[in-house]
Amino acid sequence: MKALKVILFGLLGLAGIYLILALFAPSKIHVERTMVINADANIVHGQINDLKNWKKWSFWDNIDPNMKSTFEGSESGVGAIHKWESENDSVGKGSLTITQSEPGKFVETKLAFEGMGESMGGWRIKDTTGGVAVTSYMDMAPPFLFRPMCLFMDMEKMLGEDFMKSLAGLKTLAESIKNEPPPAPVIEEGTMEATKVLTILDSCNSMKEIGPKLGALYGEMGAEATKAGAKQAGAVFAIYHKVTVMENGDMKFVLEAGVPVDKEMKSAGRVKYWVMPACNVVKAAHYGKYETTDRTHAAAHEWISSNNKQIIGSPWEVYVTDPGKEPDSNKWLTEIYYPIK
Repeated sequence: MKALKVILFGLLGLAGIYLILALFAPSKIHVERTMVINADANIVHGQINDLKNWKKWSFWDNIDPNMKSTFEGSESGVGAIHKWESENDSVGKGSLTITQSEPGKFVETKLAFEGMGESMGGWRIKDTTGGVAVTSYMDMAPPFLFRPMCLFMDMEKMLGEDFMKSLAGLKTLAESIKNEPPPAPVIEEGTMEATKVLTILDSCNSMKEIGPKLGALYGEMGAEATKAGAKQAGAVFAIYHKVTVMENGDMKFVLEAGVPVDKEMKSAGRVKYWVMPACNVVKAAHYGKYETTDRTHAAAHEWISSNNKQIIGSPWEVYVTDPGKEPDSNKWLTEIYYPIK
């Protein structure tokens, strides 16, 4: 009986020490690693933004060749989910969800391991000498009872080594993708049919604001369409009502973001439903980054002048290619329309 008490008090003592260690162990762990990749930022982003691609380069996704994977939500980008299950203790069961994404800039993720809670992480992409600097990072909040183990395990070093292996795999793959020059713009005259659309009028104070602003506006209109039981009926677009060139060379815009829909709706707040009327147009097919569309606009103006046509309204751009699905920015198609008399 005495021996049993000794054992019991010993166990209680160890439990007390463990709890004390848990109180003083780190409650948060930040890990990040960076590698320079000699490739276009959009190619790198495209590989990260599609979770099905990770099998091609991610160290972690290849630890267990028998890992069972399922993909849910969006095809790529925000809302894309990878769920897995493995008998390998290093892999276990969990999910990875893309929570934010901007082409050529970053991808943010939420990682959930069964029994370990959630961690936030992601990838940052920045232009640098010799390509782009790609940073993989993670912020963890270990469960309370797991914290003492962090005192005896160098989690930063262990995870950092895995990050470097994944970055190396991403580097090898991204640098193998050839980035051919974009095709020259194709300009032609045509007609546009009447189209049911939702639009929001807004403005941007610089070129850098356009991407994030349009993304938010498309999301707002998409939510309104879903409430009304309508579906998107074509590629998103933006009407450019006014462009002002500033002294520093940047530009300010008054624009109207738009989404074509498959049914009549009611306007709601700043989301306006209307029908774009049928009209004659000059259409210019632009291939390449959005920042270079000014060249195709200039070519369209030259064609219009040479062919004695008269512009009768604001031009609009239709963003045909989804950057989240096509990593090579030289293959992005933007259709530019000028209404003519």
